[in-house]
Amino acid sequence: MPGNNSSDVFLKADENRTCILPIDSQAVVIDISYATIHTILLFASLVGNSLLIFACLKSKTTINLIITNEAVSDLLFSIVSFPRKIVVQIKGSTAFLVHGSIGEVLCKMCAFTVDTTIAVSTLSLVLVAADRLVAVVFPTKYIQITVRKRGLLILSTWILAMAIHSPYFYTFRLDAINGEILCATNWEPAFNHKSTHNHYYTALLFVVLIVPLVTVSILQIITLLKLRQDNMVLFRTSIANQRHKKKNKNLLKMSIVIVLAFSLCWLPFIAFQFLLLFFQSSIPSCSLGFTIFSKFLMFFPSCHCIVNPCICFTFLRRIRIANKLETGKKALFFMETRV
Repeated sequence: MPGNNSSDVFLKADENRTCILPIDSQAVVIDISYATIHTILLFASLVGNSLLIFACLKSKTTINLIITNEAVSDLLFSIVSFPRKIVVQIKGSTAFLVHGSIGEVLCKMCAFTVDTTIAVSTLSLVLVAADRLVAVVFPTKYIQITVRKRGLLILSTWILAMAIHSPYFYTFRLDAINGEILCATNWEPAFNHKSTHNHYYTALLFVVLIVPLVTVSILQIITLLKLRQDNMVLFRTSIANQRHKKKNKNLLKMSIVIVLAFSLCWLPFIAFQFLLLFFQSSIPSCSLGFTIFSKFLMFFPSCHCIVNPCICFTFLRRIRIANKLETGKKALFFMETRV
């Protein structure tokens, strides 16, 4: 997908404009602030996703394998993407630091890894929503979903994500643009760059972001509608019915938060990418204000890697870390789902 790195390259590589913005104190402060924010996001993602992986692996609930897969992809995204962003802001240049054959390999691998992990993360959200739907609508079939089957589904997210981003190994390369060596995307000489670039990245936007967002929303709505059709209300005690309503309320809250978080992280990015792809003539050729605005928009997708831990840690009934120093035992970390 046209991630943060490739979207910056898209502006430089396709337009090939020479635009040197004034380096004033305001611009420097913005760069430092942007680098600081990404440093905080890096630390938060490392801590949050690592704790989530540890908690899920300790749990005996097999659905947590899918959550672990999403946490692993978000963690890998943070490790590969954020350090590069921080260095770019500190140096004030998007020039690739490593040249030669090793630089070519790193250019391709970094772009491929970053965008592949994003695809795995969104596909994992679809799997979580589908798993919940099956558990509610087809409970008898749900118990037939074994660890092996979930493992194959998890593996399929990585295979699909790597397959749709495999053209990166051809398109991404080190190019000299405006006097700097950049990791840029270029479809030539095999294809016409501009038309192929637009078609490919438009398809990626739909496959990686738009379709998963719509699918998750539909699956969540169906699940919630099914939960409202409670045919067992007459066969439960009043206390049991209250617990059932509370469970459904918690599920409703979590479903809304998942969809809203997904939308907040990616819808501004999607709109901005369509602007880059199809309405580039409307973009100011040399504007500090637009540069600041674009960085602000690109901040939201960077937050997606900490959304999953925040949602899980908020909607899990108990996440405890207990250090029994007096007994010399290791910390106990366990969790029980609320729904």
